[in-house]
Amino acid sequence: MVAESPVHFECRYLSTHRMTGDSNVGTIDIVFAKVERIHIDDTVLTPDGKLDIPRIKPIARMGYYDYTVVSDTFEMQVPGADRDEAYGLAGQPA
Repeated sequence: MVAESPVHFECRYLSTHRMTGDSNVGTIDIVFAKVERIHIDDTVLTPDGKLDIPRIKPIARMGYYDYTVVSDTFEMQVPGADRDEAYGLAGQPA
C-alpha cells in the first residue's frame, strides 16, 4: 500500500460540500472524511518515530496555481501548555 507513497491514509467518507466558484469554470468540492488507519513505510521514520519530512519532501498547495515541496521543518510549542496538553496536541495519548 505504501509502494507509491510512503504514507497512506485509509479514510471513511463522511460527506462532500460543494461550493460555487467565482467563475464559470467549475465548482469547489470539500470532502470530509475520518481517518481510520494510517500506513507508513518504516524507512521514512526517524529514530524517535516521527516522519522524516526533509526525506519524503511532501507537496503542499499554496494557492492560485502554486505548490511547494516541504524540505525544512521547525517545532513551535504552545505557550503555557502543560506536559499532558502538549502530548495531546502531538497526537500522543495523555
